[in-house]
Amino acid sequence: MNDRQEYTAPYVGLTEHNYQSIDYTDSDLTYINRLTYSQRMHTTQVDMVLIAICKEGKFSFDMDGKEFTIRRNEVFIGHPNAIYDNYVMSQDLDCHLFAISKQLLFSMLYPHQAIWNKALYLNRHCLIQLNPTQTRRRDHMMALLMYNIQDEKELFRKEIIHSLVRAIIYKLCRTLSQQNELNTNQETNQRKVLFDKFITLLSTSDIKKHNLNYYAEKLFVSPRYLTMVSREVSGKTAFEWISEYVRNDVRYYLRNSNLTIKEISVKLGFCNLSFFGKYVRENFGVSPSEFRRQLKQ
Repeated sequence: MNDRQEYTAPYVGLTEHNYQSIDYTDSDLTYINRLTYSQRMHTTQVDMVLIAICKEGKFSFDMDGKEFTIRRNEVFIGHPNAIYDNYVMSQDLDCHLFAISKQLLFSMLYPHQAIWNKALYLNRHCLIQLNPTQTRRRDHMMALLMYNIQDEKELFRKEIIHSLVRAIIYKLCRTLSQQNELNTNQETNQRKVLFDKFITLLSTSDIKKHNLNYYAEKLFVSPRYLTMVSREVSGKTAFEWISEYVRNDVRYYLRNSNLTIKEISVKLGFCNLSFFGKYVRENFGVSPSEFRRQLKQ
């Protein structure tokens, strides 16, 4: 076992700056097939979701000052912008590591983001234990993923890799969903129940209302109380959740549908095309047509 490394100044950077051998990377996804210890591993902060899947050994670290340990046949899920440091790895560590952008993750999960959000923010599932069937499935899927990563001449290599990662994430979602059902039966905290209802209402609405009052009225609480509960349970206000889901819908329909810009504007509940164009420019920096072109590249 290696001793913990301490640093006087934090280091902020991507995974490759921590001297890991990266098997695959693009603008939204980085994958390390086997995480290894280095004495030069620094404190790290990344604006991505980290998923560590441990096959053998033990890996301890701090996330935002709280110590976590991932062991054989466990999965760790880390929040975007978390700070990681104080790494301790066993000599026999065999661990896969994914770093996935929030945009790609929610595009992959669409329209089932609620399962993921409830698990991470409602039930605080940072660690998942895999059963024997799930570990066998994990090994098959990881082998298939590496096979396609190594096939650098494949014309649709990136698309295939993203599809396989999406399948892995949906398998994790199934496990998270099962744990959510168990916790729901045991949970009596009324604030968590309210947040659960809010996320469910938000995620299952075909048109995401932009007005916080709409959701508060549906849930028979005041907007102020809903905001307070959401911040307490998830660290985000209710309006921040609404905005995130609206942005995900905009991104999804511009990329994956054949609807015109005007039709998408109507479908997503914007009052007119001009307001939709202004919203897209404010949130994505370009016009709807230009953003669609970028997404389809």
